[in-house]
Amino acid sequence: MHIESYDIEKDKGFKLFNRASSSRTQILLGHTSRNLNDYLKGVELRRNGKYTTIPHYIISKEGEIINLVKTNLITNLFGYDKIDKQNISIFLENEGWLTKITNQIKVCDWIGNIYNNKPIQRKWRNKRYWAPYTEKQVDNLIELVSKICEEFKINKKFVGHNVRVPGIEKFQGIVTRSNYSEYFTDLSPAFNFKKLEEIK
Repeated sequence: MHIESYDIEKDKGFKLFNRASSSRTQILLGHTSRNLNDYLKGVELRRNGKYTTIPHYIISKEGEIINLVKTNLITNLFGYDKIDKQNISIFLENEGWLTKITNQIKVCDWIGNIYNNKPIQRKWRNKRYWAPYTEKQVDNLIELVSKICEEFKINKKFVGHNVRVPGIEKFQGIVTRSNYSEYFTDLSPAFNFKKLEEIK
């Protein structure tokens, strides 16, 4: 498994992230809600290069694994110190929920970009159209999750759905952002949770 390193702190002359002092108990899954290039551009430019609400890893639609932040560092992805300290986060490149354009058969993402592929249709959290995840993405996600679980001794249990779970912060294993709050829509209904059973 090849992992591309994309060092966020390189050449900045200052530190963005604190070192983790406690053990990790969760792998947190989510998605980018936009294409990869736009996401990485936002990471570079937001808050004058001091943006810290980012995952440790991103997996592109082609299955490329990019390590944005070293796993011994704490990102500010969730915005709650207790949650951020206990997880290693992986995002999949995915546009997320899509909107049908009035009087057209086309759909667009939340930014307004036309989505040219076939969306998944499933009503969930007041949305109907979803960008699909790719097979290569999910295959490499399973491989990466297995590696991280072994390295950090994280339980390989997973919730197995994208519904909010009360007390999820105490769960030890693999979770999604949508397990934490109904505000989040990742991972979306387009994700096949049965695939997580392949984690060895």
